[in-house]
Amino acid sequence: MTVLPRRGACTALAAVLVLGGCASIPVRGPVTVGDVEVQESSELFLQVYGPGEDATPEQVVRGFLSAQAAGVSEGFETARLFLAEPARQTWDPTTQTVVYAGDLPLTPGADPVDPEDPATDPSDVPADDDAGSGDATSGEDGTAESSATATPPPDEGADGTVTLVSTVQVSATIDDGGRYTEAAAGATRDVTYSLVTDGAGQWRISVVPDGVVVSQPNFASVYRPTPLYFVTPDRAYLVPDLRWFPRRNTATYATQALLEGPSPWLRDAVVTGVPVGTTLTVGAVSVDTSGSAVVDLTAGALSASDEQRALLEAQVEATLLRVPGVSAVEVRVSGNPLSVATPVNPVRDPGPVGLPRAVREGSVVTVDGREITPVTGLAPLTEEPTALAVSPVDASVTVRLGTQALALLPTNGTGPVPFLQGRDVLAPSVDADGWVWSGSADAGLRLARYDGTEIALAADWLAEQELAAVRVSRDGARVALISRNAEGVQIDVAGVVRDETGAPRQLTEPIAVGARLVSATDLAWVDESTLAVLGSAAQDTALAVHTVSVGGQSEGVAAVEGVASIAAGRGSRSIYVVTGAGELFTRSATGTNWSLISTDVDLFAFPG
Repeated sequence: MTVLPRRGACTALAAVLVLGGCASIPVRGPVTVGDVEVQESSELFLQVYGPGEDATPEQVVRGFLSAQAAGVSEGFETARLFLAEPARQTWDPTTQTVVYAGDLPLTPGADPVDPEDPATDPSDVPADDDAGSGDATSGEDGTAESSATATPPPDEGADGTVTLVSTVQVSATIDDGGRYTEAAAGATRDVTYSLVTDGAGQWRISVVPDGVVVSQPNFASVYRPTPLYFVTPDRAYLVPDLRWFPRRNTATYATQALLEGPSPWLRDAVVTGVPVGTTLTVGAVSVDTSGSAVVDLTAGALSASDEQRALLEAQVEATLLRVPGVSAVEVRVSGNPLSVATPVNPVRDPGPVGLPRAVREGSVVTVDGREITPVTGLAPLTEEPTALAVSPVDASVTVRLGTQALALLPTNGTGPVPFLQGRDVLAPSVDADGWVWSGSADAGLRLARYDGTEIALAADWLAEQELAAVRVSRDGARVALISRNAEGVQIDVAGVVRDETGAPRQLTEPIAVGARLVSATDLAWVDESTLAVLGSAAQDTALAVHTVSVGGQSEGVAAVEGVASIAAGRGSRSIYVVTGAGELFTRSATGTNWSLISTDVDLFAFPG
């Protein structure tokens, strides 16, 4: 259910601000207006205008793109003024948001777009984010002016129709629930607008694709990433489901989406305390000037058990306290405070348990800042290890010996004890239930315990893929994988479905992340919704560290020459890399470069 803020609340921006292409993140459901005052932190909002008199076809199209900026505030009423009938009634801006990079040039075209033709459906086209920005700005009369070279006057068709086509570089798409999908490098999209003159001789758009188009800079300034929180089945951890909502009334958008439930890829890996059918009583969350948010739910929430109510309260508080301007949350049901007998406190964004370990000159050591100390009780390694993992449960150390086996290092000083063998065994990752995640070329994704118990996790989407790396999240609800096929590399994050004992039994259908990377060899969880990936964004570049958001964009980090593996604690400044020459680097205190820790480290790993 969508709540559109009152039109009168729009604030005019100075004409120097970029207006082109701003748009609402579409949200499913009918439009309703909550009869409450919503006073969130101060933001600037766009004031746009309808078409100017005798505007050219290009001015009409650019004005239409600019007018989409006010959509979230006034139901796209201004944008519809640029449309002819019946497009004014049938255009649906809520299907998808397309974020583009660079300019949006318009050239004369011949064929009108057919909204029913899948070939021109914006929901089917991939995207990219590697160019600059170019937007329309508002002229003195409120019509849009192009920052690009003016389009030559288009020729009218035999029926009086004019068609303008734009090919844009797309950086991402956002669906009707605020879910962000990064685009592959180099992808483009054609957007076609057909115009006719109305009864007053004014050009209006007669054929327009559903959805909205927004420039990369405007998207960053108008929308914000907002995690919705669900809970692991054991009630131990909060699990984020990252969405993107308008900066204005973020609390309302986030609460409505939370009540609707997790995204499909996460649904079977988490639980929620929200009873089916629960909504906001007035369609809005009020936030006063002190930052106190009031969430008033419909009476259906009363059907929840006390445990469900506790989860519901924890989820709403965790979600809204991440919204800027919100400092306190009160949950009500039909105007009365939600009654919770026994509150729950699932952990959000857990960090690694214990200090990292490394292999140095054949021995396992603890790394505490720049202090390196041998781990007592572990025998020196006579066979060179090629990967290292530490259990977050009891600090047990697992090594990969060559590429054929994983082995436990006993604390009684005896030699390694193999417990998982195969061809091209992956570097291990250990979850909070003590399961060691790995895999092999001949058996796919494999999990094991030190007692020899094994699980093979089959997933249809992995059937044609060759696994390259696997890392389970610290909450245990998600797993990130790098895999390859003939078409290249892909990075996926899937939900982990566990049985009542906590044993993983199934992976959900994944979401793809880091689409702009063309190669990837290693990865680690940096925080609850960010991966550090060792890869490259172009075929001719060396391996470098990239931060990849699970539900957002990828960004490159300053390179380290000869980097071979990666590990992370919690936070972007806790990323460590090891080079092929045995140098251990971490992010500096400023976060702008790398700091050398040691020159003789072969392997490095945080617990997990």
